[in-house]
Amino acid sequence: MNTSEAVAGQNAAIQESLKDVSVAAESYAQISMKNVGQDGMQETGEVGEARMALVLEAWKLLRAIRGPVDTLFEHFEKVMSHTSACRALLEIGVFDKLPMDGTSMTASELVEALGVDKLLLVRLMRVATAPGPFAEVGPQTYAHTIFSQMYNVPALRGVLKLMCDEYWPPMSQLSEFLKKDGWKNPESETNNPYTFAHRTEGKTMWEYMAQFPERTKAFNYAMQSQTQAAIPTVGLFPFAQELSKFETDGETPLVVDIGGGKGHIAQRIRELCPDIKGRIILQDRPDVIDDISEELPGIERMKYDFFTPQPIKGALIYYIRRCLHDWSDKVCVDILKVIAAAIDPKKSRLLIAEMCLPDQGADIEAAWFDMTMMTLNGRERTKSDWANILDSAGFKLEKVYTSPGTNYGVVEAYLK
Repeated sequence: MNTSEAVAGQNAAIQESLKDVSVAAESYAQISMKNVGQDGMQETGEVGEARMALVLEAWKLLRAIRGPVDTLFEHFEKVMSHTSACRALLEIGVFDKLPMDGTSMTASELVEALGVDKLLLVRLMRVATAPGPFAEVGPQTYAHTIFSQMYNVPALRGVLKLMCDEYWPPMSQLSEFLKKDGWKNPESETNNPYTFAHRTEGKTMWEYMAQFPERTKAFNYAMQSQTQAAIPTVGLFPFAQELSKFETDGETPLVVDIGGGKGHIAQRIRELCPDIKGRIILQDRPDVIDDISEELPGIERMKYDFFTPQPIKGALIYYIRRCLHDWSDKVCVDILKVIAAAIDPKKSRLLIAEMCLPDQGADIEAAWFDMTMMTLNGRERTKSDWANILDSAGFKLEKVYTSPGTNYGVVEAYLK
């Protein structure tokens, strides 16, 4: 193909892609406006599905514009340079020092306030202003935007730290580890991409991170951001409808939220069941429970390690959310066997709130989540994967509650 044909072909691809973006944008506008003020799972799913469709078409347009070779160099821009620069600027203090009202500061003013080398600062800010998140409003003069301001939210700041400090080292050394390990799917808690990259010397990720309180704090904040995003998924399962089928009193254990973090999901479940008498118990590691500063009316807090015997016997629902994806199949079976030992087979059920991947056509969110979990020996799973794990732990999968527009589902199971 000669040069003129190549250019004509690219131009045609760009025009076609522009049409697809326009259609997706119009669809997103209509669906998002229709669902303004709605926070149900179906409405949230519809908006999310339309938004991701628009994102996908926008990506296709960018690829058409850049072409195959230039697209390859995107890796330098997005991950190697941009993310690294943002992490360094966070540590230096630029995100905190720039005024949140959008007032600008010069490089010289930032250097005086932060005590860093001016040339270094200018070079880092060059990377962090070309595509954002900061704005370069004049020569060596910078200001916050809505995209940089979000890094001052503790939970979202924790996400960046988690990404760069914990997950990026094993991601960047993934090929090296897999080759050394014989190209096998990671299955060991002490020999996986994370332990390899961080040189944990026989410790699991959790044992290793426990040595670093600040890193653990960032991890917990990052998990909090995932919890907030997952709140609408609580609506996948009809808690009020199912719990109301039982005669309960104030002492009845209704829901045990295992590994429930700071309690936002437990609180939402309580709100969904205001007239049902009984206890909702939030369980998590001592460091997580101790770090809860919010009031959680109607929620009992309990320090608990889910590898140890479950102290709450015969609860109507044992609910475990976004915990099992951190672990291998073998460890998941061990965790579920502990729950099984506490279950009353006549009335108890198990709910697992996790991603439930399709057998074909997983979207990019599901794919990168699964790759991230691979670094620490975990995984995202399909319905058949969950059925196999449950069977090995003595459970039978009853139903998977899902909704369009989300990868998340609620797996319902009973003792066999």
